[in-house]
Amino acid sequence: MFYIDRRLLENVDWLLLATACGVLFLSALTLANVSVSRAGSGLVLRQLLWAGVGAVMLVVVASFDYRNLVRAAPALYLLGLVGLAAVFVLGRSVSGARRWIPVGPLTVQPSELFKFAFVLMVVWVLTSRWAQPVGKAALALVAAVLAVPFVLIVKQPDLGTALVLLPVLVFLLVGAGVRVRLLGGLALAGVAVMPFVWLVLKDYQRERLLVYMDPYRDPLGTAYNVIQAKIAIGSGQLLGKGVAGATQSRLAFLPERHTDFIFAVFAEMWGFVGCLVLIVCYAVLITRGFEIAATAREPLGRLVAVGATALLAAQTLINLGMVTGLLPIVGIPLPMMSYGGSSMMVSMMALGLLLSVRMRQFA
Repeated sequence: MFYIDRRLLENVDWLLLATACGVLFLSALTLANVSVSRAGSGLVLRQLLWAGVGAVMLVVVASFDYRNLVRAAPALYLLGLVGLAAVFVLGRSVSGARRWIPVGPLTVQPSELFKFAFVLMVVWVLTSRWAQPVGKAALALVAAVLAVPFVLIVKQPDLGTALVLLPVLVFLLVGAGVRVRLLGGLALAGVAVMPFVWLVLKDYQRERLLVYMDPYRDPLGTAYNVIQAKIAIGSGQLLGKGVAGATQSRLAFLPERHTDFIFAVFAEMWGFVGCLVLIVCYAVLITRGFEIAATAREPLGRLVAVGATALLAAQTLINLGMVTGLLPIVGIPLPMMSYGGSSMMVSMMALGLLLSVRMRQFA
């Protein structure tokens, strides 16, 4: 049921919302100054528009009882699969990848929006009566839930988004009480199939892994992005070079500077101190998310909060690791910082799930 009463408003997590607003402000500040031309103003206006749409989605999701959202998970999951399949028919190809569907003057990335449905669907499976107790049968069920969208997303190709689903699933399994022995067995099985995974990877994906192990293997090709990102981050030093001095970013030496590599732009402008502020904001968001999960009164609310928090945490850690060279480049946006409407909406919807759980703790 769609309603908001006074008791719900009394339980709003204002710290969570304030921290999210802080990240959005830093995103707008960075995008506004990412270019020496007027392109930056256009980016920030579109980002603010998407932030407004995301805020509406946050309110809508928070207004629904999370229990009802979980009940609707199978329908949302099937709708998400339709969107993933529609990409191959209606999608627009950019740089060899077919991930976006044009909707009027805008484009939507179904693989990003699917993450929201995936979290709810896994929670629905883990809390269903035929998955109790959570053991091998439940693992088989969630493996089936993962397999179809994983293949569809990889075929786009969008390996990064597909890989994000894995840590989210692991967090949900841990939150559901799956035995460590079973998870350890899954981890060993994953390691065992690694050689076969290498055989099915595309050439550019293999090259990214090789460059990860040897960053200067192809400094003007595959490794160019991460090398330029490291230069930008290092040149920021303690207090940053400011807007005018951020030549690495503003003069376009750094590719994808408004999307996947926005953290490098931010680091060059505001230095170590600015990065510390941004990382603290993400730490607060993630910590509050797990605190909401820990204080939930029922397993269903706990799993919903764990899934939403894991989604934000996985994307944040993978993006920061990718930009700093600690992880291979897989093309993951930084939540609420990177430019992009679909990413913005799913991040705000994840926050809406956390608020939905938090606001209904008294019930």
